[in-house]
Amino acid sequence: MKVLSRLLLAMVFVFILDGLTKIWAERSLELYEPVPVLGEFFRFTLGYNTGVAFGLFANGGVWPLIVTGVIITIIAVWFIRGLLNGHFSPQAAWPVGLLLGGAIGNFVDRVIDGRVTDFLDVGIGAARWPTFNLADSFILIGVGLLMLLSFQNQPEKNDHRLDGSPPESDPNSLPL
Repeated sequence: MKVLSRLLLAMVFVFILDGLTKIWAERSLELYEPVPVLGEFFRFTLGYNTGVAFGLFANGGVWPLIVTGVIITIIAVWFIRGLLNGHFSPQAAWPVGLLLGGAIGNFVDRVIDGRVTDFLDVGIGAARWPTFNLADSFILIGVGLLMLLSFQNQPEKNDHRLDGSPPESDPNSLPL
């Protein structure tokens, strides 16, 4: 259960932090009026996304919401079962929690008023990344950490040593 506790802790932390920052942005910022934080490179710009990632399927009705909910549920069940059954490293609980917390944060935001609040604005001049929020950031961080963990936990697939000789046999294994 320690693994599940880690996942829930990360998920709840991200969900609450994301929600609080979205509330702050809506109360403190004017729609589409940039507020420089680090010059023009990083600024707060309140905007809304009625679509999914990068505004895809904007104004697509209820279907993107339903599909997103189903995908989040499938991912949550798959990861939680995998963590509890030992198919994933226990360290994966943290990034899975970040990913799910962000996904659920954006989903709940969309359920409330049909759109997601975005306010983080990064770029140089006209070359700007689409405005995003903390949930989006945590989703990407979670995915990146899961990728790093998957590379760390890859078993050796070499059948030979560096000098070309076959590997030593395991005295506990049966000969083939």
